[in-house]
Amino acid sequence: MEKIENWRKKWFASINELTSLELQQKSWLNKQNTNPHWSFIEFTECYFDDLFVNDNYTHALNEGLINQQEYDVIKAWHEMLSEYVSPNEDDYNHNSILNDPNWIEVIELGLKMKKNLSEIINSEERLILEEKINVA
Repeated sequence: MEKIENWRKKWFASINELTSLELQQKSWLNKQNTNPHWSFIEFTECYFDDLFVNDNYTHALNEGLINQQEYDVIKAWHEMLSEYVSPNEDDYNHNSILNDPNWIEVIELGLKMKKNLSEIINSEERLILEEKINVA
């Protein structure tokens, strides 16, 4: 049970990071911030690789990490995110990503998904999903 709980905490935190344009602007464009976590590449790797969701959630569903209703809510956003290609395929150019209309679409769909997801999860998980993250 603890494994599931820990995975879900990381999942909600990752979704939160990937749907916050404000956080991305503050962290990705901050030249003083040398922590590699605060980058487009790391945000997406944490989501796809660390959470093992690059199989379109097959593993997460089979392991009981999420339920079908949660998957149905996140599916369209997950697919859009997985198909996103940064401008000129340059994942290091944060400014161009943040100004890319396609990235803005990913975030906008993510915000709708996040709202729908928040309505079907418990209050503790909702706090993680909606937490305002401050970058030091």
